[in-house]
Formats: sequence, C-alpha cells, structure tokens
Amino acid sequence: MPSLLTMPSPPTRQARAIERAYFVSDLHLHGGDPGLVERARAFVAQARADGADALFLLGDVFRALLGARSLRAPGLAPFLDELRLCVASGMRVVATEGNHDFMLEQALFEATGVESPGDQVDVSLGGRRARLLHGDAFCTLDADYHRLHAILRSGLGRWLIRTIPPSIMMLLALGLIRLAERRTSEKDPVIMDIVDEAVQAHLEGGVDVVVCGHVHRARDAQLGSTGRLVVLADFESTGSHAVYADGELTLVPQDARFAPPAPVCVTIDGPAGSGKSAVARALAQRLGFSMLDSGALYRAVTACALSRGVPLDPVGLGALVDGLAIEFSGAGRVAVDGFLVPEHVLRGEAVTAHVSQVSSVPAVRAALLPVQRGLARGRPGIVAEGRDMGTVVFPDAAHRFFLQADPEVRARRRLAQNAGEGADLATVHAALMARDERDSGREVSPLRAAPGAEVVETSDLTLEQVVDRLEASIRAGSAPAVEPGVA
Repeated sequence: MPSLLTMPSPPTRQARAIERAYFVSDLHLHGGDPGLVERARAFVAQARADGADALFLLGDVFRALLGARSLRAPGLAPFLDELRLCVASGMRVVATEGNHDFMLEQALFEATGVESPGDQVDVSLGGRRARLLHGDAFCTLDADYHRLHAILRSGLGRWLIRTIPPSIMMLLALGLIRLAERRTSEKDPVIMDIVDEAVQAHLEGGVDVVVCGHVHRARDAQLGSTGRLVVLADFESTGSHAVYADGELTLVPQDARFAPPAPVCVTIDGPAGSGKSAVARALAQRLGFSMLDSGALYRAVTACALSRGVPLDPVGLGALVDGLAIEFSGAGRVAVDGFLVPEHVLRGEAVTAHVSQVSSVPAVRAALLPVQRGLARGRPGIVAEGRDMGTVVFPDAAHRFFLQADPEVRARRRLAQNAGEGADLATVHAALMARDERDSGREVSPLRAAPGAEVVETSDLTLEQVVDRLEASIRAGSAPAVEPGVA
C-alpha cells in the first residue's frame, strides 16, 4: 500500500493540465455490496490504465452517514486501494461531498490522498471553466430535503453524528435512508429535479460548463447561448459517467460494462391459503434467491398500530408509517424501528384479523413500496409473494405467477396452519371469503392476476409439485402467457 508521504501533493496534481479526465457520481458504495464495489474499482482502474490526468468523484461516492467510521468497512478495501494507486501514479483524484457522504470531510484524503474540496471544485477543460459538484443544491423546489440537510450539515448536526454511539447512529442512519426513500416515492418528480435557473446563476458567474449528478437521470443540455449542463445518472445502477478527451466532454448515460446485472425477479400473487408463502420460500431456496414476504411487512405495520393504539384509518395509519423505519431481512424477519417483530405476533389472530384493513390504506402501501423494491437491489434474484407483486411492485418482473385454489381447500390449509387456535372450518372459510372480497374490491392495488401471468391451480397439487412447475417455467426462459382465470 503506498504511503501518503510518497504521493504527489495536491498542488502538483492541480498544476497538471487536464487532457483526459473521468467524471462519475452516485456510486453509493458500502461494505455490504461487494459486486458494486468491484464495478467501481474496475471503473477507477480503467481511468488509471487509460492514462487519465484526473478523476472527479461528484458526491455520494459512499453511503457514509457515519463519517470516517463508514470507510473502515472491510468490503470497501479494494476500491480504496485503487484510489491510492491512482493518487500514487500522479493522477489528480477529487471527491466533492454529496448528501450521503458529507460526513467524510477530510477522512477520505487521510485514507487515500484523494482531494476533498468540500461541495464543489472548478477546473479548466480546454480553456473552458467547468464547475463540478454533486448537484443537490440545484434542486431548489425540494424544500423538505433542504431543510433536513441544513440541520444535518450544521455544526450541531455534524457534532451529534460524530458523538452518538455507532450502533445507535446506524439505526438513525437507516431510518433516515428509509424516510428519504419513502418521501421520494411520494413526491412529484418535478419537485426533486434540477431547476435550470439555479444552474444558470452559476453559468452567468463566469462558468462555462456545470457537471453534476444527484438526480439519477442523465442529461446533456445547453443553457443560455453558451452554457452547458451535464448531469450524470447514478453509477450504481447504470454505470453512467463522463469522459473529457481530445478537447471534448462526452456524457455516457449508461454503460453496460459497469452497470449491475438486473436481478431475476419472480412474483407470486394469490389469495390467502393459495400456498404462495410456502411455495415462494421453497422456490427461493431452490434457485438461491432472496425471498420477499410482502405480507410480513403489512403484518408488522398492523402489529405496530395495534400495540400503540393507533386508529386503523387512513389518518392514523398515515401518521404512523410516516415515522417508522421498516426493514426486511429477506429471511422472513421484519424489524420496525430497529426491533424484530416476534413471529407469533406477526402471525397472531389479532394481526390476521386486521391486516387486510391496514394494507388497503394508500399511505401504508406507498411507505412499503420502496422497502420491497429495495430488497431486489444488489441480489442475483428475488422471489416476491403477495397480492400485488406482479401488478404494482414489480410490474416488469421476468416471471409472474398467480396461485389460486378452491375456497374450501384454502380454508382447510389455513385451519391446519393455525391448529390450536380454536377456530372451525366454517369460521375460517367465512373469514377467507370476506378477505377475498376486501382484497379484490379495494381501490388501491386490488388482488388480481398480472397481465401475462401464469395462473396455477393448486387445489390438487402438493407443495413440491407446485414448486416443480414454477421452477420448470423459470428455467425454460419465461413463464408462458396464460389468460387470468385459465388453469
């Protein structure tokens, strides 16, 4: 590992004319995603192999709300080592701060020698002045975002982040991430976009080109008579970057060499008692995929509402989910505000009686949508089961199935699952019929088979036979298009 004492000093690198440079933003690196770290390392290594004079990392390089402590994750070592090699080679490497890694401050320079100028840096590209920054400052319509980050980036906010014990800070950080994802899913995209007038103010101040990221959508636009705005999409999901070479700045909106392979998504929808949970669990195990039990998430919200005495209406539930940090482990366990919800509570009679009512509230479904979609990122595949997986949560899933069974068969299955609770077949049957009516008739995400989904009648099939059938369809390439209602 090169010593910082042997690395070229920042002034030496700054004095070097830039003839070839790479720009990238929104990598969101963390130690728990080795695939993403390797893609980022390969990108930086390519810049070094190409003889680049400079590499500019324009914010959100890391998911590092814990500041310097985040860089200690062993999984980040390959990327940090590659940055050290770049600096040691004489390349100028600059990292501006983003909204996820502003707490790094000088920690990245101390660890690798990478320049950390703060929120922006100006460079000369062929005699044109280019301003490089993350870009969130240009999203001036998003008042809630700016209020939150004004607090976090204040002296008091930074002090609290540094001094709060890491275990507690991690829970808070996860809560902030979940809150941000939830807020983002609910906002009008226009509010979160870059406001051209905000960019124009920089261009009128003597800047010729602005290069940024943050909004995760690539864009190359002329502003005014001579100004230019280049927006990088997020490297994490697209491999997007920009290259300055031969006097030209070129935006690469998507680069398959660095973009992660899309996860294989299998959705299994159906009414209660159709067997979808058991099938999804067994199928995920066979395929080596993660499993998403969406019902467990709605049950966790229901359990939380019941325990806190929250009214099960849109107002009460909307206020509840607005402040909840909900996580799904992928193994059927759900944590609310950092605490695992016991299985006997999730599957208990009280939660079962009210979960359909809770899941019909739009605010609850909106809050859980990013949680469900987030589970698919960074995994080779996912099996998602529920009632709207193929129609709403993962409408582009490669393989979509809808399980159904005779109501009496479903009632017997449910009764067997809850043996010992004192219910009888007639009572369970009536409860299932009532839930079917609620789930199918609700205005938001009603229970129905997704267009093109394979409908599987499970009444006379064993668990193993159902799993065999779904696995065969998946391994054959794609599920055949069977009209809903046709067994």
